[in-house]
Amino acid sequence: MATVSGRVLLTPDLGAFDEAVLRVSVLDVTVADAPSRELTATAQDVSYDGHGTVSVSFRLSADWGPRQRVVVNAHLDRSGSGVVESGDALTVESLPVPDDPAPVTVRLRAI
Repeated sequence: MATVSGRVLLTPDLGAFDEAVLRVSVLDVTVADAPSRELTATAQDVSYDGHGTVSVSFRLSADWGPRQRVVVNAHLDRSGSGVVESGDALTVESLPVPDDPAPVTVRLRAI
C-alpha cells in the first residue's frame, strides 16, 4: 500500500464560500489516450472567508506500483452536485505523486 499526503491551498482568488465539498483523489494516468482511473479519494466539507491562505490537509492510501503514473487531483465543488460547474475550482496542472514521502501542495484555479 502506498500513501500520499499534502495540502490543498484555499486562496483569496477563489473568493469566499460556505459548505463546499473538497474532493481530493489519486488517479492512475499510466495509459496514454485513455481515461484516468481513480485509485482512492476523500471528500470533506469546507468553508472559506476569502481572506489569507488556508491549507486543507489530506492523506490518501491505495495500491499502486512503481511502473504506474499516478497524480493528485482536486475539485472544490461549491454546489455539492459532484459535477464540474461554473464557479467550482480545479487542479489545472499535473501533480505526480512523488517517489519519496514528500508532501504534495495542490493549488486550485476557479473556473
